[in-house]
Amino acid sequence: MFTACSKGPSGDPAADAKQCATEMIDLMKSIDVSNIKTAEDAEKWEKEFSQKVEEIQKKYEDFYKEKGEDQLKKFNEEVEKLENDPEIKKAVEEAQQAMMEQVTKVMSEISKASE
Repeated sequence: MFTACSKGPSGDPAADAKQCATEMIDLMKSIDVSNIKTAEDAEKWEKEFSQKVEEIQKKYEDFYKEKGEDQLKKFNEEVEKLENDPEIKKAVEEAQQAMMEQVTKVMSEISKASE
């Protein structure tokens, strides 16, 4: 799935799939790796990032699970549609690339410092 704002599910599967994607993209764009100085810091950051992703996914999935399996299925179908949406796909790729560039730079600095 995708990005992070404080907005919650609305009950409209298509709108919520897009909001979930937006929250994931925003999360990736907002990362701050400036505090990572060691491999342990990197591991902690990765765990925290993964937890935030799971929280976003869970917020929407739990909402639709409570509405029933048919609504959860509709939501998941809308998420799948977005995975092929060129605009969303591009935004995700750009956010992932920027995030990975930051992480790679920090990990390179950690590696140099430990030599």
